[in-house]
Amino acid sequence: MRRPLVTALLIALVGVGVATAARAGGGSFDTMDDDDQEAGPPYVGNVRDRDGNPIADAKVTISVKAFNSSLILRTDDQGHFNVKGFDKSVDPEGVDFSCSADGYKFFARSKNPTGDGPRSPIDVTCLVEKQ
Repeated sequence: MRRPLVTALLIALVGVGVATAARAGGGSFDTMDDDDQEAGPPYVGNVRDRDGNPIADAKVTISVKAFNSSLILRTDDQGHFNVKGFDKSVDPEGVDFSCSADGYKFFARSKNPTGDGPRSPIDVTCLVEKQ
């Protein structure tokens, strides 16, 4: 079964993925190609305050129940982040997002598919409010 391989990849790649994500506003548990038939939908998102202003360098925590793991990344200077698709066996309902930033705390988030296909990106908006 693939679970031991996935677990080993998670352990090996989380540090690399977080370091890359901190610089680029994106990340993944794995290094999948866009055409990877085993990949699920990618996640594209942004972090904003309650007035709609983008929050640069916000911390985004992505929890994946199927992997019993979390991935932490940072938004770019426009408040954007992205995550390549996880394994297609991961139910998007089992992927949760939260966010925070210096002087802000998590307020709410939305997670909506942008299409009907299995690889249609999922749009995530995370809202924070001043503490």
